[in-house]
Amino acid sequence: MSWWTTAIYDTCSLITIDKLLQEKRSLSRCFPKKLLALDVSLTADQMYAETATRMRELVEICPLPPPVELKALLTSADLSKSLSEVDKLLFATAIHTQCAVVTGDRRLALALRRQDLVVGNMALILKDLVQIKKLTSAVVEVLLQRLADRRDFVLGTPTPTWNDLRDYKFPD
Repeated sequence: MSWWTTAIYDTCSLITIDKLLQEKRSLSRCFPKKLLALDVSLTADQMYAETATRMRELVEICPLPPPVELKALLTSADLSKSLSEVDKLLFATAIHTQCAVVTGDRRLALALRRQDLVVGNMALILKDLVQIKKLTSAVVEVLLQRLADRRDFVLGTPTPTWNDLRDYKFPD
């Protein structure tokens, strides 16, 4: 079982999955029936209502740590001041549950790594899907380009290729 099948997904990763599923509905077979996420990730200030509605069907809400533990985790962590409140909650929840995290935020990823948690992003999941032969590199290259066309630059470039992904690392 791949690390990302039991991970908690951040808001941006949920949005990317939604875009991928709009491009290729059959991708749903590649992902777990339910993705772990925080309820706050599905709020109107985090994503469009239509996206949240679609994603609610695919998401299992991961509860936050109890308030006292949440406060302790957040005050003891040396988190970037520019990290969003939602990502801070995700950080604390991941530590509390000892869950891997799928995130597009490099600062969050580095903070999670310092806590010895497994962390990656959607690009690494696409790469893994090719490696485990659930998708071909040609299909992934088309998906990467379609994401880029929608301004979702999972590889940080407007013209991503399979070669870019093959050598890609995150968050390093």
